[in-house]
Amino acid sequence: MTGHTIRPEFQCVEPDDAEYADYAARFGTYNSDAGGWQVQTFSMILRRDGAIVAGGRGHIYLGALEVRGLWVDAPLRGTGIGAALLGAIEDEARRRGASKAMLYTYSWQAEPFYRRHGYREYARFDFPAGHYRIDMDKDL
Repeated sequence: MTGHTIRPEFQCVEPDDAEYADYAARFGTYNSDAGGWQVQTFSMILRRDGAIVAGGRGHIYLGALEVRGLWVDAPLRGTGIGAALLGAIEDEARRRGASKAMLYTYSWQAEPFYRRHGYREYARFDFPAGHYRIDMDKDL
């Protein structure tokens, strides 16, 4: 049939953890089969008195690291822990074969921090109102 538009009735599901896991697994298989895309994830954390006070997540795929969710508790900011954490994530990614890194941050977050550590802006998205998201990368 040509000229006809199919209008399926989509269902909005919330929370969506199980549903996302279902179709994300198929997306992962498709990417693996088509491009050799194998995702590795890990977290680097620092504990003090049993509590996590700093942490960040690395996703590695197709030879690149995506830094996600870098966090340092407020009293520890400016002490070098953030730099050491980022360095540890990058070192682990290199050990796993990554040669590039990427991340995004928002204008109220840590853009100057990432620039000091060699990240370069490659895209900017004006969002949310009055702010912007900065996509950054660097060679490892």
